[in-house]
Order: sequence, then C-alpha cells, then structure tokens
Amino acid sequence: MKVYEKIYDYYVKQMNEGSLNKGDRMPSLRETEQLLSVSRTSVETAYLQLSADGYIYSVEKVGYFVTGLSATMKDRVQEKEIENIKKDTAKIRYDLATIGEDKQASCLPLWTRYMKSALRQEERLLSYSDNQGEEDLRAEIAKYVRKKRNIICSADDVVIGAGFQSLLTILIALNPTDKTISFPTREFSDGAKTFEMAGYQVNYRDKNSALIYVTPSYMTKWGQVMTMKRRRELIDHAFTNDHLIIEDDYQNEFVFSTTPTPSLYAMTGGERVAFLGSFSSVLLPSVRISYIILPKDTKNQYQDIKKYFNQTTSKAEQIALAQFLRDGHLNRHIKKIRKLQEEKRELALSELSKHFSSEQLLFGDSGMEIALNLKGKNLADTLLKKGIKVNTISSTEDGETLLLSFSRIPMEDIPAAVKALYS
Repeated sequence: MKVYEKIYDYYVKQMNEGSLNKGDRMPSLRETEQLLSVSRTSVETAYLQLSADGYIYSVEKVGYFVTGLSATMKDRVQEKEIENIKKDTAKIRYDLATIGEDKQASCLPLWTRYMKSALRQEERLLSYSDNQGEEDLRAEIAKYVRKKRNIICSADDVVIGAGFQSLLTILIALNPTDKTISFPTREFSDGAKTFEMAGYQVNYRDKNSALIYVTPSYMTKWGQVMTMKRRRELIDHAFTNDHLIIEDDYQNEFVFSTTPTPSLYAMTGGERVAFLGSFSSVLLPSVRISYIILPKDTKNQYQDIKKYFNQTTSKAEQIALAQFLRDGHLNRHIKKIRKLQEEKRELALSELSKHFSSEQLLFGDSGMEIALNLKGKNLADTLLKKGIKVNTISSTEDGETLLLSFSRIPMEDIPAAVKALYS
C-alpha cells in the first residue's frame, strides 16, 4: 500500500469511529506530516483524495474540514437535522438565484478519472509544484488562449494560482505605479479588499486610477459586453496615461452575440494589459485553477520575485488539467455547455416575453442571467414563500430589479418557473 493510501485510510477510520466529526477541522498538512512521520507530498495527495471522495472540503487560507459524509457518521446525524434539510429543500421549487453548472452538462465523472490518473503519478507528486505552476499546464494554457482568444504568449508568460486573489497579489508586487485602482462596481469586494490591504486607494469607475480592472465580456450582472469603440478608448487611455488594465475574461466562453469580442490583451499585444482567466466556470466550480498572463514588460521582473510566491494550486489538479486540455476535452465540454445554455437562454427569454414587457427585461449577449424590473417591495422574500429563489440587485421607491439565473435549472422547468414568477 502506498503511503498516501495509508494516510487516507487512517483518517477515514477516525471518521467512522467518531474521532473526527462533521465540521471538525482536519489537522494541518504539517501536523499530519509530523504526527505520522510521512512526507508533505504524501499528506497533500491523501488530502486531495479525501476531498475528491467527499470526506473533507477545503476553505481557502483556513484549512480542511470534515464533511460528515462517511457511512457511519451519516447514521449519527440527528433526525431533526435531516428533517430540516428536507424541509428547506422542498421549500425551493425553482432556484433562479444560484449561478453554477447544469448537472445535464457536468463533466464530473470524466474529471474524476483524470484526477485518479494524476494521483497515480507518484514520482511527480513527490516534489513541490513550481511556484509559477506546472510547465506542461502553462504550455497548454498558452495554446488554449491562442486558439480561443488570439493571445500570443508562451508558458513563461503564464502564472497559475488558486483563484484570482493570489494572482492579484503577484500583480501588486509587479506594479511600480501609484497605488490607486478602479473597479467597475462595489460588487468586486474580494479583489478590492486584496488591493486595499496592500495599501491601495480603491475607486469605482474612475479612469484616473493607475490600475483599471474590467470584465469586458460581462460588464453588468445581466451580461452586457463591452463595445469595440469602448475597448479602443480604454486602450488609448491606458497608453496615454501609462495605466495598467487588468482584464478579467469572465464569461467570454458564453458570449452569444455574432460579433467577435477580441481580448484587450490581444489588441495591445500584451502591453499595458494583464489577462486573468479561470477554469471554474467552464470546468467545475470546485476546481480552483486560475491563471494570469503577465504584461509583456514584466516577465523578467516576475522571475526576480517568483521565489517569494509559493504555488497555491494543487499539483495533482494541475497535472490532471494539463492532460484534460491536451486531450481536447475542455473544448468539447465548452461546446456542450454553450449549446445547452444557448437553448435555455432562448427559451427563458421567450417565456419571459410572454408575461413581461421589453422595458422590464434587461439582458446582454453574455451569460445566463437576466434582470427583471418589477413594482413592489421585498419581492425576493415574497417569491421565496412561493418556492422561487431569486436575487435582488437594486431597489427604488417604485420597485426592485431582480436577477434571474437559468444556468442550473433544468430546461423542462423553465416555462413553469417563469409562470410562477408572474402568477
């Protein structure tokens, strides 16, 4: 039996015996390393397998926690808790608030196979990951963005991280300009906090800031896409004022307009633009692998500070994703999701148009979210009592604007869900 399998069995046994219960914090990697006299790599591999099998889950910068999903522990859950869960689930007939992946298009079974294959690469897992990210994954990402976004870069231009915050921290270290940054809205709270903690003045929609954070393919919650005119104006402004654009490419894979939407990075050849991408929305939300393509003039500067930024992404997941990309599965998966989303989007708009006027509906060319203006107050609470879960994005004296997401709801439920909104 391999070392990581022994660690795996050790903790599963503790869970089954009740020594580790639901919600308990797992020992840290270092604590397990010392407790069982094993290597850190073996511990990390065992924890990844425990997470993949549903025994534990991770909280970024906090640690791992027990899910309580082992068979023995399930029997110990109080009946009242189970009844409450069932009651809460039954209460929601139509979830139009959660943005996520439709089970019909999920690639989880295929991804699980690639993860298991990666965990068998024991020799490779017996070492720490490159601080910049695994080279084969960076090379595959460079190929991917060249094909999908017309971005010409090499593996040396790509840095991998678990989520955008760790990558923004690197960008902060590379930024020699004055410490001001502008975000589109206050909803970018995580990114804003990262810069605020680094001593930046955080502004909103302020073109005079040294750093300008934009999401060209998803400018509003209902998916408006930045026009070519606005893209050229923003680039001209950045060059004229020596500003840096941070381009978050969120939802670009799901822009449904016929007009191509070139990336700002491609339009400038990588000058004055940093490009952020993530696989969470196109692969699985639980796969926390993001990347940044550095501005062209910062590559050498990054190499000087690279040693100070440890890799935050699981090495096993990086290995799995590199092979997943190499085998062409991501492209096929995106085509599958895109086709399903486009059909659902058209159906949702058709059904909404039967009950609501064009003035009440706000939607763009990107994503699965549609905004709906209605008269009244506390509409989200009222709808929740009817079993419909929605988000409120703004309120006025006359009414509210609700955000409806059709990304997770089954296609066959869309007509009934829309009718329930109206009735």
